[in-house]
Amino acid sequence: MHTDLSHLPTSAQKLIALIGLPATLCLVDKFGGCTITLYGSENSLQKMTDIVGQDAAFKLLKFYGNAPFTVPLCHRALKAVRNADIHAEFDRLTMQEGLSARASVTKITRRFTPYLHERTIWRILKRSTAIKPIDPRQIPLL
Repeated sequence: MHTDLSHLPTSAQKLIALIGLPATLCLVDKFGGCTITLYGSENSLQKMTDIVGQDAAFKLLKFYGNAPFTVPLCHRALKAVRNADIHAEFDRLTMQEGLSARASVTKITRRFTPYLHERTIWRILKRSTAIKPIDPRQIPLL
C-alpha cells in the first residue's frame, strides 16, 4: 500500500525518502520546528542514533554532512490526520454502535482530544476529510 504524502511539507517528504517514515516521525516528534546540525563527532552521531536508529543517523550524516537542516513541524498534516480520525470515529459510533450524533460527539471529545470543545468537533465533522495536496506552483517559493 502506498501512502499519500502530498499533504506533507516538501522537507518532510525529503526526510521520508531519505530515512523512511518511522524515523522521520521520531525526528519530527523530537525536533519539529528546529534546525539541526549533525557533526561528524561520535557524541552527535550517538544522540541522533538514539532518536532515529543507527542506519538513519548515518544516512542523515552522509546526506547533510555538517550542513544544518530544518525538521518540519507538520502541523497541517497532523491536523488532517486528527480530523480524519474524528470523522472515522464518528462514523463508527453512529453507524456501528448506534449512538446518536450528540452522544457520539460527546464521546469523541472525551476520547480523542480533551483540548477541543464540542463545537470544534462539530465544525470538523461539517468539513470534508479530503486532504488538499500542496499546489505544485507553490513549491518553488519554499
